[in-house]
Formats: sequence, C-alpha cells, structure tokens
Amino acid sequence: MEIDEQAWKQISTKLKNVEALKVLREVVSHVTEHLKSRIDEIKSSREKISFFSKGSRFLSINVGRTNLRIYFEPVSGALFSKDEEFAVEKVSFWETSFQKSTGKYRAITAWVSKEEHLPGIKTLIDRIPAPR
Repeated sequence: MEIDEQAWKQISTKLKNVEALKVLREVVSHVTEHLKSRIDEIKSSREKISFFSKGSRFLSINVGRTNLRIYFEPVSGALFSKDEEFAVEKVSFWETSFQKSTGKYRAITAWVSKEEHLPGIKTLIDRIPAPR
C-alpha cells in the first residue's frame, strides 16, 4: 500500500518546510515497511495520513505548515512512560490512556520537523507490535 502522487502533491502545498516534507516521506516509508503486515488501509488527505488495522486507526500523521504531529492511538499496542526521554521535538501524553496495571500510557502525540528527529520517531514507531 502506498500514498499516491496526487496526495503527496496536496500535502506538499500545505507543508512548506522542505526538511519536514523529507521527514514525512521517511516516516511514512518506515511505517509502511515496519508495519506492512499490520496495515489494512491507508487514508490520506492534504492534512493527514492515517494507518488502519482491522478497521481501527492506530497511527496518524497530521501535517502542519512547518511540522508533523504523529498520533500513536491506544489501539496501536505501544506503551510509553513519562520517565522516558524521547528524541523528538515534543511529546504529549494522553492522560485518558493511562493504564494503572503497567503505570504507562497507551497513547501519545509526538511532534517532529527535522531530520535529527528521525531516529527518535522511528524508535517510537518500532514499539508498535506488528503481527508476524
């Protein structure tokens, strides 16, 4: 599954930052390679790219003019701790996703815009379990 060239053109009219657009392409490529067996559908628009598994969105990338907000949904299966440091611009924990049994969060939003954030966001994406 791929994002068609028309969608990329629409996205690039909104995302004016060339480096952030390159980061977006890298992130999408990493998601589609790493989670290929999990992705049933990809939906894209000028403002968002969403990845679905079994009818539920598990990851979405919102496109701003200068940066990307990457939403790790609770159904993604990843867990995050406030004690961790993340090599991205900024992280916001979804308080409603707190899991008492583990003391971790099932959902976060991460902001990225620079190539230096690629290793950090790829590490976060790699936490999403992919069926074998």
